[in-house]
Amino acid sequence: MEAHQTRLAKTLDMIPPGKASDRILEMGAYLQITPALRSRMGYGEVRGCYHGKLGQTDHCVKTSSEGERFACDVDHFDAEKDVFPYADGYFSTVLCCELIEHLFEDPMHLTMEANRVLKPGGHLLLTTPNVAALRAIDAVLLGYHPGFYHAYMLPGAPGEETGARHNREYTPREIRKLLENSGFEVVRLETGEFRDRPHPEYGWVMHLLERYRLEPDLRGDGIYALGRKTGPVRERYPGWLYA
Repeated sequence: MEAHQTRLAKTLDMIPPGKASDRILEMGAYLQITPALRSRMGYGEVRGCYHGKLGQTDHCVKTSSEGERFACDVDHFDAEKDVFPYADGYFSTVLCCELIEHLFEDPMHLTMEANRVLKPGGHLLLTTPNVAALRAIDAVLLGYHPGFYHAYMLPGAPGEETGARHNREYTPREIRKLLENSGFEVVRLETGEFRDRPHPEYGWVMHLLERYRLEPDLRGDGIYALGRKTGPVRERYPGWLYA
């Protein structure tokens, strides 16, 4: 949890505030920031979802260190294949945080369904690692893989769930295209750190970017993108993402 505090704080800062009549869906919910969606952001209905068998719902309860109780339902389904179990225009906001990089085959299915379940003018917040970060450029120029979490996972013990590797990481420009292809206007696109600490070891990369007049902005480890629904999906299989 401590390793993600900077990212979680940045995520909360990007979420549009809600009202008692607003509903919000957190995809891939671990119940880390989920209670704050009601207590701090003001949403009247908070719902989570997670990968699993369509039709299963867990009722989750979390108690803060101050004794405050939070409860919400977490629905299970496959975000790449299933029709999300919600009505058209049901939510004001959908959060897809540190999820899209894990998908195997069809990220546009997720963003299409997010578009469908959002009301007109609703927001989709995407966060994901940045494969064009200073860290990634440093790695590839030194002969290493630029991916943030690309390694294959060792088998777990019997009955133990194996962690999920990243199947495709994105650049900020690609995330902008993904949102636009999916019927969203990008209202904020930023990058930031997962941990709030300096990286003097990447100074040489910034020097190279400046020397060769390459774009120095949007080079943080994480991408934070907020899209506002403006209409239907524009392109189901964009050529930059599918072959």
